[in-house]
Amino acid sequence: MEYDDLRGFIAKVDEFGELKRIHGVHWDKEMGGITEILYREKAEKSPALLFDRIPGYPEGYRCLYGMLNSPKRFALALGLILPKEAGLMPLLKVYREKMKDMKLIPPRYVKDGPVMENVLEGDAVDLFQFPAPVHHELDGGRYIGTADGVITRDPEEGWINCGTYRVQLVDKNTCLLYISQGKQGRIQRDKYLAQGKPCPTVVVIGIDPLLYVASRYQVPWGVSEFDYAGGLKGEPVEVIRGKYTDLPIPAHAEIVMEGEVSPTEKLPEGPFGEWHGYYAGGRKEEYVLKIKRVMFRSNPILTCAASQKPPHSHLFERCFIRSAGLWDGLERAGCPEIRGVWVHSAGSGRTFNVVSIKQRYFGHSRQVGILASQIPPSGYIGRFIVVVDEDIDPSNLNEVIWAMGTRCDPAQDVEINRKCWGSRLDPLAYSESYYNSRAIIDACISYDRINNFPPVAQSSPELRRELFEKYPGLMREMLFTD
Repeated sequence: MEYDDLRGFIAKVDEFGELKRIHGVHWDKEMGGITEILYREKAEKSPALLFDRIPGYPEGYRCLYGMLNSPKRFALALGLILPKEAGLMPLLKVYREKMKDMKLIPPRYVKDGPVMENVLEGDAVDLFQFPAPVHHELDGGRYIGTADGVITRDPEEGWINCGTYRVQLVDKNTCLLYISQGKQGRIQRDKYLAQGKPCPTVVVIGIDPLLYVASRYQVPWGVSEFDYAGGLKGEPVEVIRGKYTDLPIPAHAEIVMEGEVSPTEKLPEGPFGEWHGYYAGGRKEEYVLKIKRVMFRSNPILTCAASQKPPHSHLFERCFIRSAGLWDGLERAGCPEIRGVWVHSAGSGRTFNVVSIKQRYFGHSRQVGILASQIPPSGYIGRFIVVVDEDIDPSNLNEVIWAMGTRCDPAQDVEINRKCWGSRLDPLAYSESYYNSRAIIDACISYDRINNFPPVAQSSPELRRELFEKYPGLMREMLFTD
């Protein structure tokens, strides 16, 4: 890897011109608002935003938005070489090749690290010493945990989970942790609470990009994200054993909170502008997270994620990570000839997902669609799965919609699955029964018509090559000049 921690990553991003330092912007709605405005105009072409000199806080206490939201930053984070070919599929294939060769590497325990430059315990803990933002205008409070890692341990099986879940500030040592039902961290937490026991919990706020990628990728049940991040890095992640939780604490993190979730005490949490672009889920009581110890580096950096109506500042990496995860899941389920997968940002990185295949048998496309609708990451609040032929780029909405309009007969090729995995966060949820439904759109040429379907009206590869050779100057001028 070209960097050792978040600060090294930021320095590299600055070197290739994708970091913007901004001074004097307030934590109350202003940082989130500026980030939204910029990313709505430029999406993944925007720089990472590092806010400093935040009113009311010392210089050097910073907030970072858009950490991985460009091809170049994402490639840097994962140690990938950007392919020469244009488009998203070539980079996704490079990412998947690295994942296929990856071997899980468990973390290495050390006695000390940069995160222990400052340690506060008991009454000395004051979470308001950090510039935790109000990210959106209607948020129910300040959210210190958004682009974070929440670490828990399964009380029965002993393995460690690190997931990205939202954390709201209540007072100087009290937070509220929201985890959607069905998520691995929620299942682990609920096991403790069902026994009347507090759940040991660590929250990493200034998180290393690799551990953040691992936290957002749904690794298989029983596999630790620390092992996954170590595999991506090619060496163990250095961790410190938590004094109060016995959980692994990333030694090079910026800010870490160590505490426990109460099995009895609740307070109102939310609302919060969520991944789909709505304040869905409202305000509801959640179990209290009491913080016993805070560790942080001098001049700490908060990693932040403000979700708004797409596009926004952390959709690019979400689409990449989830596209790779869905592709892997389909292959593990035995689906052959997957040629591409894309989880679209227009679907908030979850609700509109496309799979491209080379059809090999009757029912192949329908099989892929049904499986893709139920496995991670589509399994959680999915909405539409579109299956297309191999000649369609699944990341290109023009091609996908063209296939839907010309190869899909709605009466024959749309399936509906009901009572699927939903959540309180679903904007369509209307009761305590959090089900949702899925539409599977088979936009492939019917297998019995593959050999007699009307040919596509486009230039052949031979004609394209001939024109480029005959008119090189003209083609370069037309294609590569803004």
